Formats: sequence, C-alpha cells, structure tokens
Amino acid sequence: MQTMRHVPMVAQNLLFVMLTLSTVLAEQMQWGDNPDIVDEANAIEGREGYKIMVVIEGEDMDLECQVLSTSDPVSDIRWKIDGKEENTEDQPFISTAFGEVFIESHLQMSNISRDRDGSTVSCNYAKGQYGGSVEALLAVFKMDFCNCGGGNVTIKTKEGKGRRLIRVIFMEAGRGSPGETHVEDRIKAKISNITFTDEHQITAENGEYSVTVPHNTVYPQLITDGLDNIPPCDGVTIVTTSTITTTTNIATTTPSTTTIKTTTSTTTTTTTTTTTTTTTTTTNTTTT
Repeated sequence: MQTMRHVPMVAQNLLFVMLTLSTVLAEQMQWGDNPDIVDEANAIEGREGYKIMVVIEGEDMDLECQVLSTSDPVSDIRWKIDGKEENTEDQPFISTAFGEVFIESHLQMSNISRDRDGSTVSCNYAKGQYGGSVEALLAVFKMDFCNCGGGNVTIKTKEGKGRRLIRVIFMEAGRGSPGETHVEDRIKAKISNITFTDEHQITAENGEYSVTVPHNTVYPQLITDGLDNIPPCDGVTIVTTSTITTTTNIATTTPSTTTIKTTTSTTTTTTTTTTTTTTTTTTNTTTT
C-alpha cells in the first residue's frame, strides 16, 4: 500500500483494470459437462481448470472444451496429450452474442488403453498476449476377471440356477489416486453401471474395487475371450460337475411279439478339474 500511495489515481485505476482483465481472460475456459471429469479432492488455489478424468480401459471419450469469451477473429484451439499436439477433425462451434464470441471444440479419444493412466490432456487457447487452458489427468482403471466357482456353484436368480460367479476387479493401471474421493465416487458409479449392481455391493480396498456377479452379467459384453480362459480367484478351487446319462435298449422276443424295454441310468461325477471332456461311444449302449 505504501507504493500505491505515490501512484496517481488514474494510473492506479488503469493498473487495476489491466490486472482484472488479465485474470478474467486467463480464466475464460472450462470443460464441457462430463460426469467422468471430476474435481481434485483437495484442489489448490489457481488450479481450478485442472481436473481428473476417470476412465475404464477400452472406453471411448468425447472431450468438450469451451472458450467462454473472446473476440473476432478467433484463434485456433489446440489439444495436447502429454504435451504433444493432437489433430482433431471436428470443426469448432463458434457463436456470437452481445459482442462476445463463444467457441466449443471436441476431441475424440477411442479405445483408451491402460498405459494412458497418468497422461494429461489439455485444451489451449491464446489470442494476443492473453490465453488460457484447461487440463485433465487421466485415471485409467484396468479391468480383470477371476472365476469364483465352477458349474456346481450357482446363484439363485429370477431365471433359475446354474450361473457361474465371476469377480470383476478394477484398479488404476499405474499411478493410483489415494485420497481422491471424487475419483472413488465416480469409479464406483461406473462399475455399478456396467455390472448392473448397486454401489454397496462393490468392495473397495487399497485402491482396488471388485464386485462378484453371475457370468451372464459380464459375458460376452465385457469378457470377450471366453469363460474357460478366466483364472480362478485366489483361494478358490474350481469344481466342475458332469452328468452322464446312459440309455440301454433290451429286446425280448416271444412266439407272437417282440418287446423293447428301455432303461435309463444317470451318473453324476464331481472332479476338481477346470475343463470337462465329453466322449461319446456307441456299442449297443448309447452315451450322451
């Protein structure tokens, strides 16, 4: 305040306007509405444009960046991933109202892989000496599966019994986000959505989130390699049950008639193997 006392009032007002204008122009960008882009749990002042993007590997993402106030002629919006400029084929949407120009730009990210975890995506706009940007850190969760039980482990459903139980495990692929409550809330909501479960069914421990569901909930929607390729969960012995039905036809002949008597027997065998091999032989006895 001692310094400002010797500055003429007009100069003080001009300086205040310039500082205010600089601040406003630098903060006139924001992310478009996207529930997967969340705030930091303990955001530092001055990092309001810095977010975390919660993704499950394999997802596609449509990112929207908005410049809320600029003037004609507009500059280009530049997208960058890890500092490297990305080309986008989408033409920006530009509108004008009350002398202010609004710009909306999109970046499409397809089949986001787990090795993108920890990458940064930024949207940048500059005009003259002023500019701004918004940035998001990718939190990419890998998705793994394990088998909780074989054919004899069933769950009762409206459709009946006989569904194998599969545990779906989600964990951030690289860095982890300890203490990021907004990230945890969002990943739970996403898991609930794709596994058709309630959030209270999801177990969270040390950054790992898991839920156990009937196999038809996630196969073939999420599991594409087949159920037989899924390893057993830790501490689980896979037990399979096979049933063999044998039908025998016995012909009895009398002087006037021939009678065929059919007998059927069922044998159930329980083993601890994870695969089942069925062999059909024909000898007077038919095995199916």
